Amino acid sequence: MITREGQLSVLALKSIDLTLLVIALAIAIVVGNSGQVESGLQSYSIDFFSTRIKLGNAILCSILLVIWNFSFRYNGVYRSYRLGTARDLTTKITKSLGYATVSLMAFAQISGWKSVGITPVLFFFVIAWMLILPARLTVFHLSRMFRNRGVNTKSLLILGGGYRGEAFIRQFRKRSELGYRVVGYLESDSGYRKSNLCGIPLLGTFEDLGRVVEEETVDEVVIALPIKSQYNRIRSAIRDMEIRGVVVHLLSDFFPHNLARIQPQNFDGLPLLSLHSTPLFNWRTELKRITDLCISLLLLGTLAPLLAFVAILIKIDSKGPVLFKQKRFGLNKREFWLYKFRTMSVDAEDRLREIEHLNEKDGPIFKIKKDPRITRVGRLLRKSSIDELPQLINVLIGDMSLVGPRPLSLRDGSRLAESWHKRRFSIRPGMTCLWQISGRSDLTFEEWMKLDLEYIDSWSLQLDWKILVRTIPAVVSARGAV
Repeated sequence: MITREGQLSVLALKSIDLTLLVIALAIAIVVGNSGQVESGLQSYSIDFFSTRIKLGNAILCSILLVIWNFSFRYNGVYRSYRLGTARDLTTKITKSLGYATVSLMAFAQISGWKSVGITPVLFFFVIAWMLILPARLTVFHLSRMFRNRGVNTKSLLILGGGYRGEAFIRQFRKRSELGYRVVGYLESDSGYRKSNLCGIPLLGTFEDLGRVVEEETVDEVVIALPIKSQYNRIRSAIRDMEIRGVVVHLLSDFFPHNLARIQPQNFDGLPLLSLHSTPLFNWRTELKRITDLCISLLLLGTLAPLLAFVAILIKIDSKGPVLFKQKRFGLNKREFWLYKFRTMSVDAEDRLREIEHLNEKDGPIFKIKKDPRITRVGRLLRKSSIDELPQLINVLIGDMSLVGPRPLSLRDGSRLAESWHKRRFSIRPGMTCLWQISGRSDLTFEEWMKLDLEYIDSWSLQLDWKILVRTIPAVVSARGAV
């Protein structure tokens, strides 16, 4: 149930947003079309704003305002952001403005609105974003400032006094800017019943939920109970609060997880909670892929003479193909052909069993410093890492990324013993990673695996660029190269 104050604030926000959208449209039309007339920006502006509004344009603007309002509501811009973040608000406003811009372009084309072409439409998105986002972020931060001072607070009741309830209370008490006042908690288990929990009073047992909600001023209820043993009680509490119109928050830490991040989803009306322990698909992962495409294309074109020269050297030095290809495990253990310059004799794979007992590394990988299968040119290529350059083709076609865990061969990947080692298959493999800039072959297998998982857990675009920049001196110095 929305309070009277809440209804007024949402109405005020809608009015401000729609007004700013109209202003953005007017400015966009003036700026976007002023360059097409000789009179210039100032004269065009005076003519535009002094022109009598046509009935057709007024109707069109009214329809657009309805669509824009729906777009903002659909994307959740007017929902409560008391528990949300400024980043969430920014994302939803940007998405809503994207819908608004597309609808403006469509209506302009359908109705033959000549003054609204592609340039004014682009200006509209930028100007609207620059007007609305600062205004909404200002409201967001002012609201938190007032809540921090006790204005517009909400009362909260905790259902459950176990470790979940206690952890929730401790966390909430650090966030006074959210504007919540915990009135108390309910608990039936004698082992968790205390006169107060972190300074919060005990108001009764679970059976007292209805009475407490009626007697106390309770705006929202947080259920902090284990779902396995308290399922029926949770279901009853939700149904009871639903009837009374009280907002219910259900802690979703149903299962223990240290790395996974929870993402709520909807599947044909069925709510799903998805747990992700790898980077989620978003604009950052898309930008990573675009970066891979651009840099791989640039390097393949720039280094073409060097690649051709290396191919000639390999042909002169030993018999066999220029490129060596081998099946490797990629994203989610999908197999792909990895390309490298051939650095070993043609029968290298067949001779592996003969020298496998000379392996100098622990774990499933095979490494020896003086491998007899390596050719003269191959040793130079390995030392300089030039043999890895054909993998730019793998990056271009999407099997690999510039930065990511090094792809394991089918032999090595199938021998991974520990379950946590296999999480490295959850992202696309790369040409370089933390392992590459931290010692390469000087590291133990366990250190290699830990660095791969550290990369997955802390991945960011900044980290990718940092690794790419540090890869150059690591390759030049040939540190850890075999």
